[in-house]
Amino acid sequence: MKRILVIDDEQPIREYLKIMMEKTGYTALDAADGDAGLTLLAECPCDLIITDIFMPNKEGLETILELKSKYPSIKIIAISGGGISVDDVLGMSKEFGADYSFQKPINMDGLINAVKDLIGEP
Repeated sequence: MKRILVIDDEQPIREYLKIMMEKTGYTALDAADGDAGLTLLAECPCDLIITDIFMPNKEGLETILELKSKYPSIKIIAISGGGISVDDVLGMSKEFGADYSFQKPINMDGLINAVKDLIGEP
């Protein structure tokens, strides 16, 4: 079964995304920040990462760079809902290696379609 790691410091969003990925048929794990996500990924390989951009400790852009350095073929979706220039940051996330980016509140149909495009059906 395809495995997805959701990284977001906002617990309700993280849990919602995890539940939605599981309802779609994927296995989902979650972490509260980039450091925790990278640690979990080393223990439990995943097919795709959904990561927030603005987080404490290790923020999203830094997390994307490290993910692409350690796991060059991993698929990444960046999400963000805040910040002064959210469009610019989401655009930068693609330059750093994200395959898709979504602004919060997330269009769930669009996100699920992006997941299926990147890693296939569950």
